[in-house]
Amino acid sequence: MQRGFIYSVVKDKCPRCNEGNLFVNKNWYTAKNIGVMPDNCPVCGQDFKIEDGFYLGATYVSYAITVALLVPLLAISYFLFNLDFMWLLPILVVLLTLLMPPILRVSRSIWINFFVHYNPEWKKIDEEYLLKH
Repeated sequence: MQRGFIYSVVKDKCPRCNEGNLFVNKNWYTAKNIGVMPDNCPVCGQDFKIEDGFYLGATYVSYAITVALLVPLLAISYFLFNLDFMWLLPILVVLLTLLMPPILRVSRSIWINFFVHYNPEWKKIDEEYLLKH
């Protein structure tokens, strides 16, 4: 897979170097550390805590992902299987509860990738910066 935006989102990698892990724990379903991120990338040093409340914007991405999943499911269930909404509601609540950790991580990953872009020459840039300062 070619490195960049999609690679970083799918693999939960640092958007700058595509090598360091974006989250502390790789398992999406651990009860502890579901959304915990290190302060900096362990490989390139990219700051993951860009500013206070930075990941609040990821809630909009999470909302869009949830709507993109639910609308087709509701339409298919209602029109193809003729299921009543009251039967569907508990199923969707359980489904969304199970999908909460992956949606949280993917939305954070997408959000940081909007602002930090992949740079294959990050090592060279860091070395030049260190030589100047």
